[in-house]
Amino acid sequence: MKLNGKKVFILGFGKTGQSLLNTALRLGGHCQVADTRHLENADTLRTQYPQVTFHFGALPENLLLDSDLILLSPGLAPALPALQKARKAGITVMGDIELFALLSSAPIIAITGSNGKSTVTTLVSEIAQKAGIMVATGGNLGTPALELLPESGPEPAWYILELSSFQLDACTTFRPRVAAILNLSPDHLDWHGDYAQYGAAKARIFQNMNAGDVLVLNGEDAFTSSLPGQVPDSVAIRCFAVHDERSDAYVLNDRLTLRNSGALLPAADLRMQGGHNIENALAAALLAEAARFPLAAIQEVFCQFSGLPHRLAWVAEYQGVNYYDDSKGTNLGATLKAMSGLSGPLVMILGGDAKGADLSPLQQACRDQRAAVVLGKDAKKIAQMLENVIPVDYADSMQDAVLKAASRAMPGDQVLLSPACASTDMFRDYQDRGQQFTAVVQKLAGGKS
Repeated sequence: MKLNGKKVFILGFGKTGQSLLNTALRLGGHCQVADTRHLENADTLRTQYPQVTFHFGALPENLLLDSDLILLSPGLAPALPALQKARKAGITVMGDIELFALLSSAPIIAITGSNGKSTVTTLVSEIAQKAGIMVATGGNLGTPALELLPESGPEPAWYILELSSFQLDACTTFRPRVAAILNLSPDHLDWHGDYAQYGAAKARIFQNMNAGDVLVLNGEDAFTSSLPGQVPDSVAIRCFAVHDERSDAYVLNDRLTLRNSGALLPAADLRMQGGHNIENALAAALLAEAARFPLAAIQEVFCQFSGLPHRLAWVAEYQGVNYYDDSKGTNLGATLKAMSGLSGPLVMILGGDAKGADLSPLQQACRDQRAAVVLGKDAKKIAQMLENVIPVDYADSMQDAVLKAASRAMPGDQVLLSPACASTDMFRDYQDRGQQFTAVVQKLAGGKS
């Protein structure tokens, strides 16, 4: 694919936007970039890319409509009037994953879902590397997909991509050879419009799959269980379900088991904590099996991999209370799974930006818990929902939240940061939120004032 002399307009200039620009320049495009933010490093960017025109602030619609190709960063709403006009004018609009698929030739393993996709993506990558198989891993996790493409030399045996609904929404021809939809719970409804459109974006992962391809689905999730009738007939479907021995991956006699390969290992030997990680392991095992990665590598990684940061990670024990960081719990489904993965009464730290989601199921989930501390943009909404169920305290910072949670907790309890909300109303990102929680807890447990 060449863009020699083509006028390329890149919308959004975060990490993925920069990968779009670098790729378009390498392909010979004449590029302009627009971002509604006024970036602090604007002057540096203009020096770094003297051949590129940057626009910060209001979108220059007239220039956009004069383009041959528009490249979208994830998270930019496809319903923007300017983009609709561009499509009507016959201008090609695509995201980074669509462009990646056009430029790559190695097979792709693609993973999406509301929760667990980073863990499953990492597990599959670790299994491949343990087996000595050359892979390149990224997408929504870590390295942007376009940066995985080698500038010279051979491609890897597989690309392993975590994909968000934003990325999939912009795909039209993308075809992974192996893919998974892990689950669906309300998230990003402020962007997609409603739950149905959110689900439709996730389902794009299999729309171009064909004979010889394998799709992995969660047999115990309402949304993914409804999908087989929509999948092309030639695609092989593999289902995981912890409690259903008719599935392709399940737990039997407390052992993780694959129908085609037999027992993998005792569930107790899985190093990752939480019942939801049994689901993640079963999904990863089916993906690895579909890619023909060795069984021994699957078993070894499952015994060694302890999980990713900010995902139900134990932080410290203080005065008989254990503290857990699940800051990656940015939606209701993730928080409910984290809560079910811990025993003993919980003191919950909740709140942030709920992104338009209905959090009312928290009422039932919190009924037998110790207390809740709420903070952030939707703190009041959550507090009003829970105040007749358990004691609720407001906090105006993470330090305040931890100290109030500690004052409510009793020996044998667990304090769980799993906010069910996005973080960017108060924090840089979910990592920053988790790091602040961890720092306060460790200071508390260390006896420092």
